[in-house]
Amino acid sequence: MSARNNGNYSVGCEWSVGATILAEGIDERELLWMLRHRIRRKIIEAIGDSGKIGAVALRERLGISTGSLYYNLRQLRDLVAQDDKRNYVLTKLGEQVYRYLKTREDVSFEEMEVGRSRMLELVSQLFIPTWLISPSMERVRFGVLTAALSVAVLSALLINGKFVLIFLHVYKFRNFSMDYFAVWMAASALLTYSYFSLLSEVYERFSGRKSERFKGFRGFIASVLLFGGQWRQALTLIPLGLLPMSIYPTAAFVDRVLRLGQFESTFPLPNSVTANLVLVASQVISFLVFAAGLSYVRRIRWHVAALISFSLIYLSIIVSYLVTSSG
Repeated sequence: MSARNNGNYSVGCEWSVGATILAEGIDERELLWMLRHRIRRKIIEAIGDSGKIGAVALRERLGISTGSLYYNLRQLRDLVAQDDKRNYVLTKLGEQVYRYLKTREDVSFEEMEVGRSRMLELVSQLFIPTWLISPSMERVRFGVLTAALSVAVLSALLINGKFVLIFLHVYKFRNFSMDYFAVWMAASALLTYSYFSLLSEVYERFSGRKSERFKGFRGFIASVLLFGGQWRQALTLIPLGLLPMSIYPTAAFVDRVLRLGQFESTFPLPNSVTANLVLVASQVISFLVFAAGLSYVRRIRWHVAALISFSLIYLSIIVSYLVTSSG
């Protein structure tokens, strides 16, 4: 294989997985992307050596955090599965990769990481904290509880201040009503879900990572509707990503109690520097949560997820002009 640049990684080793692995429906570039981290290779080897292993035992064996384990298992979902007792086992493709890893000792996987920027890795871990939110994405009950609490807290704080959330903007209208509030809350969640799903699907199609499950135009529509088959995780991600927008009504409540007057405005949008800074801070935190969750759920590179998430802020700005001009 000739040298190529794969995202942020320069792959310079002469490495080929062979026809048997490629025949399983995953190309060489995708496999290299999955195995570029040493932890993921250790996960495959640990599961292959054990035959089957539980999450706790696997985490203790590797000496990594729960969030890191779930995150890397998500990246290896084509190679790793769970049996009826929730033990992790290798898929047919995973077994082939495991045998390949054990027999090809001449392969220097470290060469795949030579071009990796330590600064970019640090940035991705600090500012795109996928490891922090991955447990709520993987545990169904915990995810449902997280989503429900996020919606409840955000709604309570917005209603208390008589604010309306529209995407990543908070508005205060004189004619506030619960019906208006509920419609825009539901619309914001639904449109955010659809927006992320559509852009993620378009990216995957253009990058050649099209799933065999969603072929053709009908498959494209189905994948967008089902968030690439990860709709359960997405239903947790959207409320969790919108939760930081509750910072603004919280700050407005404190401002009202202390009678500072920084959040009082005759316009739907805030007109003081302090209020605008709080709004921007809320949007930035939401952006980070969305970027981390999108990268995890759709298994796309963090900088692509960040770009998609950041574009939601610009979409919010467009909507803000339309809403305020019509109101």
